[in-house]
Amino acid sequence: MKIIKNNGFFEIAVGGRAYAKIVPVDGATDTFEPIEEGAWRWHRHTEKPTDKMRMEVVLYGDPTFTMVPAVSYNGNGWGDVPEYVGDRAEDGTPWSWASHRVTIPACTYSENADISIALMAEPNSNSACSLYKIDEGEKHVLIFPEEEQPKTLQRHFWGEPFQGTMEPTTDFEGIVLAYPSDGGKHRYRGLLDFAWRYYGHEIKPARSASELYRLSIAYTRFLFMREKDGFAGFVSGAQWYQGVNGYKKKERRYEIGWVGQSASMANAFINDYIENGDLDNLEMALEAHDAWLKYDTPNKKFISASKLKYHPWFQLPLETMTPQDIDIWETGDDQYESLRNKVGKKQVRDANGKILEKNDACNLGTGAEGYFEAYDLLQKIGIDKPEYLKAALDTCDFALESQDENGSFAKSWDNDGNVLAKKGTIGCFLILPILNAYKRTGDKKYLDSAIHAFDFYYEELEREGFTTAGALDTYSIDKESSSPLLRDALALYEITGDRAYVSKAEKIAWYLCTWMIHFTVEYPEDCLISKLGYDTFGSTSVSTPHQALDQYALRDVLSFLKLYEITGYIQWKERAIAFWCNTSQGISDGTLFINKRLRPAGAQDEAIFHTRWGRHTSKPFSPSQWLPAWPCAFRLENLRWHPDWSVFDEGLTHIEGHLK
Repeated sequence: MKIIKNNGFFEIAVGGRAYAKIVPVDGATDTFEPIEEGAWRWHRHTEKPTDKMRMEVVLYGDPTFTMVPAVSYNGNGWGDVPEYVGDRAEDGTPWSWASHRVTIPACTYSENADISIALMAEPNSNSACSLYKIDEGEKHVLIFPEEEQPKTLQRHFWGEPFQGTMEPTTDFEGIVLAYPSDGGKHRYRGLLDFAWRYYGHEIKPARSASELYRLSIAYTRFLFMREKDGFAGFVSGAQWYQGVNGYKKKERRYEIGWVGQSASMANAFINDYIENGDLDNLEMALEAHDAWLKYDTPNKKFISASKLKYHPWFQLPLETMTPQDIDIWETGDDQYESLRNKVGKKQVRDANGKILEKNDACNLGTGAEGYFEAYDLLQKIGIDKPEYLKAALDTCDFALESQDENGSFAKSWDNDGNVLAKKGTIGCFLILPILNAYKRTGDKKYLDSAIHAFDFYYEELEREGFTTAGALDTYSIDKESSSPLLRDALALYEITGDRAYVSKAEKIAWYLCTWMIHFTVEYPEDCLISKLGYDTFGSTSVSTPHQALDQYALRDVLSFLKLYEITGYIQWKERAIAFWCNTSQGISDGTLFINKRLRPAGAQDEAIFHTRWGRHTSKPFSPSQWLPAWPCAFRLENLRWHPDWSVFDEGLTHIEGHLK
């Protein structure tokens, strides 16, 4: 792989054949400093100072796949919510994105059958990027100064464009990466490996594992709630209420998995009793688990996903309401945001006019796994709960009965088991409990079903280069749907011993890493993110419409550690520890006071709006102010499933092959 000069301009060539060109600019000189094989630091010097620059690379011909990590996968368009679709807006203007909106600074990537090309920036270089088709091929653009044109994506709405400024200069830098095809598709592994070693850095956890455990248990206790009819469980989080100038539990919204994680938190309490003898925690766990089954769906075919009937806006006439009908002084910030996005829109309702309860594959799969684990934990202390085992197995049996001939599961069902939505990788959440059912019963129907389903979802990733529909507040390409698929691959390897599942697990993990922030974004000192002391490195973006950072990678820490254990590839361990360290930030000890708001102990923002992306109640470059249940649940899972906490406390002290 070489950069050669041909007819007065530079081209990227392999074996003397040119595959891409560096677009020259009059009055500028380009030089290329090798970083390692296939990677160059591109320096452009202009004869006269200028306050704008476009550094462009064109991949000749039509690409077979394009990507702006965490922003665009082959032009997006999968789903039904606002996002960056195609390579340009409706008016024909090519999209441009700020460097910090992308998980690798201002990175654009494209490939064809012969070569992969990426262009990226130095961190915090007042830059942006663009990627679009021209007659000659696919154009990668590194833009100075920072801009976002012709509009900026926010949460379910579009914001104004942004145009930055800079002092005139004569020197600009970018990084060019190119490597030949290995014959496969979606070959972004080379880009991610380089980016990790070039941009990554050491990172320590903000708190020790034991302190994180204590605070997570504390917040989980705070979220426990009882209803008048006897139901008990863990609400999905806490939100800010202007009317009381304080955080309150998110009123009466229960979910067995996804955001609520009621089953996982109950299991954390059972485990805490086993380890520490706290009887209160055991009693609350049993109360929650028992109540969920007692107040289950009428048909009893599966464990219900949520308990919407307790939610205060469950029967509101949302279709005829307007945003002005919502009193922000009477609703929490998060609830206000949710209602604002629902008013004026058609809602699916049952025969009694109530909003139809949906049972999605994410919650069903997570719930079944939760009851399998609860049964096992209670067996250790002599408590027999056969109804827990039955509920989990019934849910698996329902999945098998409803499985498509192609191996897929639906996205969601109503309470009678009728399909509400079909498409999405989200169905793979059901594979793990089905494998659990196989291990417990030895019945091969479960293994056959799991393999058939995994093959469907993995082949979809191989074909499309992305996974979908795991983030339930969007219907889109996302990160969350790849997490269960990774666990499924590792579980299938454990059961079958087939090394092919290891290779597939690595492919899934590389896709997941496209969502991982590889660098630290620097913010102004007066910015809320700076006041929180937040480091973006190691966090993960949510989905193509939801371009914020969250702690969901907590769910992948042990999967990446397992990949390291199996393969010996050190980067899996390094990335796992970076996930853990990043997600330990911003957790309140009961005294955290930010944005003039005091947070309860153990609470943590669901997301950081690290780029020009925000909500009606939380602006860009700020924490979300919504303190959900799930980060505590996932953190406690890591701590009870990986008893050696030293790996968490040590932090990331070295990156093998580091390039800086």
